[in-house]
Amino acid sequence: MINWYDDLPDIKPKYLAITKLIRSLIQEEKLLPGQRLPSERKLADTFKVDRSTVSRALSELSSVGLIIKKGGSGNFISQLPQIHSLPTKVNWNLFLENKKTTYSSYQSEITQARALNNDNLLDGAGNELPMELIPKLGSLQINWHNFLLAQKQSQDAGYLPLIETLGKIHEQKNQFKTDDQTLLITGGAQQSLLLVLRSLLQVGDSVAFAKPSYFNSSALFKTVGVRTFSIPLTPFGIDLDVLEDVILKHRIKLLILNPTFQNPTGEIISLEQRQRILKLCQDYQIAIIEDDVFGWLVDQKDEVPTFKSLAPENVIYISSLSKLLGSSTRIGWIVAPRAIGQRLLQVQKKLDIVPSMLAQVMANLALTDESFDSEIAGLKLELTKRRKNITQILHEYRSEWNFNSPKGGFYLWIKQTDPEIFEKLLKKNILVKPGPIYGTSRKDFRFNFANFDLDKQQQLRATLSKE
Repeated sequence: MINWYDDLPDIKPKYLAITKLIRSLIQEEKLLPGQRLPSERKLADTFKVDRSTVSRALSELSSVGLIIKKGGSGNFISQLPQIHSLPTKVNWNLFLENKKTTYSSYQSEITQARALNNDNLLDGAGNELPMELIPKLGSLQINWHNFLLAQKQSQDAGYLPLIETLGKIHEQKNQFKTDDQTLLITGGAQQSLLLVLRSLLQVGDSVAFAKPSYFNSSALFKTVGVRTFSIPLTPFGIDLDVLEDVILKHRIKLLILNPTFQNPTGEIISLEQRQRILKLCQDYQIAIIEDDVFGWLVDQKDEVPTFKSLAPENVIYISSLSKLLGSSTRIGWIVAPRAIGQRLLQVQKKLDIVPSMLAQVMANLALTDESFDSEIAGLKLELTKRRKNITQILHEYRSEWNFNSPKGGFYLWIKQTDPEIFEKLLKKNILVKPGPIYGTSRKDFRFNFANFDLDKQQQLRATLSKE
């Protein structure tokens, strides 16, 4: 009888240990030609690993002819296993085995639709502002001599004038002070999150975020080997009972929130809800990552204190300029407690992901331009007009669609009853982002109203009125 677990070599990664064990068992004739192996599920339980680890090991063995996979029957030792032969080439199939994700499948359809019919497309699937709404900040001029001088003002955390500008903005908005924190410039919000995950977590650690959420389709978590758990959003905010249960069951290390104009719902988490979330996380020593990329677009009357301002030492704050000045503006920043900030700086240097100095200089010129505040005010007014017009059109022609009109941002989160809504709208040249991308049903979708000027609003009205 084979003692599978006891004989497993003490090497990593585990799939190689499993591969080596089965090779040796064949060589020692403890596994005979034609013999059936235990099921993948049983082997995974025996070895105390994920089933995907066993699957990868068996794929390795299959690629060199040691086992044969028979669909529906299981895995068998080859009739003529060439145990001494070594593979002469990389098994590239291992890289191609991952099935197409729901996100990539939908994204391919969206990309194709834009390529084939861009002129007539009513594109509500975008993630950002259309070009005509990007703030017009005039000529942000810098000559080469001044650029060289600017580089002398660079420090480990980034371009010092930009750091100071961002600190002043946060303080002027009464959000928080950065004097006793580390403000670190990054290459955007996604890079900020990657930096935090790589700095604070180990492979196999667990994080939680809301559902629906754009984090659901992020590849960052798989890249760093982190497990993710989604917490449903209710009409009152994130479900705290489910959150507590997940914390206890899965030892959550970080809670990642997008609390202002949440993507995709557009909701703002209330002050009371923020306080309750903070209390729960403090009780269980869970750190919070606050993604505040839409914070620029909140009207003063709707502002809610940031998590960072409510608990500076328990929260790592992330923001960027991409939702304001375009996705190609690869400038973001992190505000973290000093001890964590120093760790982030070390990892950033180690990974060599320091953002472009030219981009940092240009970002500072944009933020300090005399027309910046008025341009943002104008942007918010225009977004409000477009949101009201689009919601009026949808209420008039699609009364069966359920959604709340948010107080800002770019998006409407729409629920209805037809699981084929994405395909049916696409046939009408209306493009939306379907719910599965955000971890929910095919009956849900996100609609970016920012992309609809008066002309496109009329086209949308005409299209929807035809039924």
